[in-house]
Amino acid sequence: RIGPHDVRERLAAVLRAEGIDAEPDALGMLARAADGSMRDALSLTDQVLSLGAAALTTQRVRDALGLVHEDEYLALLDVIAEHRAGDVFTSVGRLADFGVDFGLLLSGLADVLRAQLAIVLGGTVPDLSEHLRSELDRRKAQFASGDLLRMLTMLVELEPHFRRSGQQQLLLETLLVRFALLDRTMQLEEVLRGLGGGGPPAGGGGGA
Repeated sequence: RIGPHDVRERLAAVLRAEGIDAEPDALGMLARAADGSMRDALSLTDQVLSLGAAALTTQRVRDALGLVHEDEYLALLDVIAEHRAGDVFTSVGRLADFGVDFGLLLSGLADVLRAQLAIVLGGTVPDLSEHLRSELDRRKAQFASGDLLRMLTMLVELEPHFRRSGQQQLLLETLLVRFALLDRTMQLEEVLRGLGGGGPPAGGGGGA
């Protein structure tokens, strides 16, 4: 397995040799989709070109591979950041109407949350498009690193069950609602801890 950067560079060299133009962001998308396999990257590239594409563009790659547009992930981030839990169902329903693969959506959301966490922490994220990098940088004040880490943990815990589930839309909606209500949940936990700390000591009487 090789890194996305090396996959992208090798793809670029192959396409140059074939005289095929390719947008840098399109190469990055193919490299990420290949997940470290150069053979898969070449196969995916052939898949895009087999649809009659004279050049590799981000839109053609999205269409051929069924990838979700970056702006859709950004819209979901805004729903989460603004605690608009009720909008989760409309957003996910609209994506379902477009025929989005929920497995790919979940994987892409994990990548975006990881990138947002890295940016909040002041790290660098390779293989992001300039558009996505700029938009995540603009949103970094809306997210605490601890909340992003907890979201990623919940997502990772869900993923093995998600792949086997016949209710992927419901699982995704539930996860996003939990993300959108995350700070309120923590406030409730703090209240409950406070109530517990202020109550009578264990065994100190006061039956229910």
